[in-house]
Amino acid sequence: QIRWHGDGPGPDAPTVQITFINPDDSETKVSARVGETLLQSAHRTGVEMEGACEGVCACSTCHVILEQDLYDNLLDKMEDEALSEDEEDMLDMAFGLEQTSRLGCQIKVTDGMDGAVISLPKATRNFYVDGHKPTPH
Repeated sequence: QIRWHGDGPGPDAPTVQITFINPDDSETKVSARVGETLLQSAHRTGVEMEGACEGVCACSTCHVILEQDLYDNLLDKMEDEALSEDEEDMLDMAFGLEQTSRLGCQIKVTDGMDGAVISLPKATRNFYVDGHKPTPH
């Protein structure tokens, strides 16, 4: 029997359908597990989201742009998903910052996100090692 040893929910967690809009404007539809972060969903499904700090809110390379409704819902209805001071500081360094920008490592997938569209910026700023893309464990 295989046991789940990763961060986030196991392989039998409920899923929702999320569409990532890639920097080249192509779309990637994924089954995101409820309880994992958008960064974890992206890495698990092969979406090109960098995450240089490996999801500890210490860079801005997992910058995503949310639809206005999702952004508002995260701030208003989900206290745990509100913008932290650390996230705000990191977003200040993000390339292509928008009014609905967030960090993918700070947003957990919920069942209310089914059908969400998440846009990736055209570029990222990696202050660690340019070109380094960590692989999930």
